[in-house]
Amino acid sequence: MILVVAGATFREAVRSRAFLGLLAIFALAALATRVVGWISATDGNLVSLDLIMSLQSIIGVLVAVATGTVLVQNEIQQKTLYTVLCRPLPRWRFVVGKFAGLSGALVLGQLAMAVIGLGWMWITGAPLNLWLALAVAMTCLEVLVMAAVGLCLSMLAGPLLSAVLCLAVYALGHAVATLPELIDHLEGWQRTMAAAGAAIVPNLGYFTFRGQAIHGHAMTASDVLQSLGYAALWIALLVTIAIAVFRRKQL
Repeated sequence: MILVVAGATFREAVRSRAFLGLLAIFALAALATRVVGWISATDGNLVSLDLIMSLQSIIGVLVAVATGTVLVQNEIQQKTLYTVLCRPLPRWRFVVGKFAGLSGALVLGQLAMAVIGLGWMWITGAPLNLWLALAVAMTCLEVLVMAAVGLCLSMLAGPLLSAVLCLAVYALGHAVATLPELIDHLEGWQRTMAAAGAAIVPNLGYFTFRGQAIHGHAMTASDVLQSLGYAALWIALLVTIAIAVFRRKQL
């Protein structure tokens, strides 16, 4: 039953207006970034690649927020959830199936954006390297973590508030990556509060490999495994919380 729910969710996600619309926006933006690179005073290829990879992360997160925060709420509002749960399907399997289907759609979206963005760069003569593929994989992990954040928050609040909080977590998650450089300038309770705040949001710096990949810098195997493990732990924690809340939710 998990696969059935996942398959239905995947098809629904890839057909949604938010998914297709944001992919179209990325394609147009990717074309525009090449123009920005050409008029740049520095290396235009590096500028264009940096913009395309950054846009891929931002658009991917927006897709995750737009779809993840309404993943279950739409089922409740359209009354289709009752048809599913009246069968011998435990609620945890329903949540896992929904997240698995959404994850598949998000990964497909990331691959599509990588083909569009990097393909456009290659066609226009920009040099590419294999580390860019690893950067795309790291961005996929980042987007999946944010999808889990959106799913978890959607169990605790309405779609609009969940989306706002999810974007705030995204901003804080990247700010946490710079915390080691800033915490030395804090003292007393400020340092304690900063450390406590950093512990409750995922550090998205673990998945930011775009800058190094653009310059052809290598990423060690231990760093890759650390990022994979970190993403898996956060996803498992957030989905578990979502399941626990959903089990207690009065439908």
